[in-house]
Amino acid sequence: MKFFIVEGNIGNNATKEQTLELIELLKKEGWNVEYGKGKNKPADMSEFGQEENITDSFSNAFMAGIAKLGI
Repeated sequence: MKFFIVEGNIGNNATKEQTLELIELLKKEGWNVEYGKGKNKPADMSEFGQEENITDSFSNAFMAGIAKLGI
């Protein structure tokens, strides 16, 4: 799936630099994530019908990344 992140997804005090750092961390973990606003969407036909499971896994990685970076 393709995910989009902006500062508001992280918290009111998050900076663009922190957001970009989180995105790079998630990319290194294999996630398809970009800076910007957009609707998260399947990037491959095999992902259709699996959106909820993929989103749950991404949420876990996202929260772990925030904790790791101390945001």
